Amino acid sequence: MWAPSSIPFSVWRKIAMATWRPRKDPIIWATAEVDASRLLDYIARVREATGQHVTPVDLVGRAAGKVVEALPGLNGRVVFGSFLPSPTIDCFFVVSLRTDVVTGVEAARTDLSGAVVRRINEKPPWVIAKELADRAARIRHNEDPQFKQAKAMVKGLPPLLLRPVMDAIAFVTESLQLPLPFLGLEARPYGSILVSNVGTYGLDTAAAPWPTFCHVPFGILIGAVTDKVLAEDGQPVVRPVLPLTIGLDHRFVDGYQAATMAHVFRQYLDDPAAFDPVPRPAPPRKTRRAPVGSNGKRPAMA
Repeated sequence: MWAPSSIPFSVWRKIAMATWRPRKDPIIWATAEVDASRLLDYIARVREATGQHVTPVDLVGRAAGKVVEALPGLNGRVVFGSFLPSPTIDCFFVVSLRTDVVTGVEAARTDLSGAVVRRINEKPPWVIAKELADRAARIRHNEDPQFKQAKAMVKGLPPLLLRPVMDAIAFVTESLQLPLPFLGLEARPYGSILVSNVGTYGLDTAAAPWPTFCHVPFGILIGAVTDKVLAEDGQPVVRPVLPLTIGLDHRFVDGYQAATMAHVFRQYLDDPAAFDPVPRPAPPRKTRRAPVGSNGKRPAMA
């Protein structure tokens, strides 16, 4: 006799079980390995100059924004068989509510959420890093109103209703690109790019589908940076390598556009400073000294 599981699955896992179905739509999968030597050096200099904890995730999102900027046919949705463009280039970053690795019941109930960065093609990596850090902190401390409202709605719906409700919400917010203010949902909540960092948990590389209600044409999974032997001028050298797994909706791109994407992507990640020069560190603020009085003493501060 069928009985529901007693395992306390996360809200995200409940959504996945209720909405995912066997995928028949065409997806192009590609893998790439990027020599991360200059990228890591750039990150170190940007951190020192800005004080922001910039990571490869921020740079990959920025590079993806440049790709969509070069190929505007990626920035939109397919609605009733026709392309509906989006007004801005936005990127959704997956956020885990835990940053440590756990097992057992705690692993089952660990939830996923995410944050969207609007106009990512117009923002340098340190601005992206600050936006993500602020939003991730609010989500992990249960202080993000949109996440709290969505979580409460999902918890209250039985699995049989969850799929049609999620499909209806996705049709309005994703396909038609309209907000649902009474649910606290923005238009295009997942943007046109989805980025997930699996390397933070030690995975060298991975490939994963995105949810059916995320009508995103472009997904990127970032693996862990590891040292690998590469060929340089015919000689073996050890370099840090950033592995990427990229999924593309075949309705939006074919082989030619994919080659253009790879060129733009590598061009940015090979030398991010050519696109976003490292800012000069802000000069230390000078404290204004109070004027000396006629008695040769400075007035006391109130």
